Amino acid sequence: MNSYEILSIENAGGKYWVVTYKLSNGQTEIETIDALDHHEAFVKFRNLMIEQQKARK
Repeated sequence: MNSYEILSIENAGGKYWVVTYKLSNGQTEIETIDALDHHEAFVKFRNLMIEQQKARK
């Protein structure tokens, strides 16, 4: 089960994408991802969140 919900993925100029997401506790955060397009930004963000979840265990 995801502990976050992606609110938006927006281009921040060039190859940088800003992912805005909401945590299960209601807190909104952002993450900047280096990617070619919004699809790659989504995949990289998802993988980042999976790695963080594994590190907590």
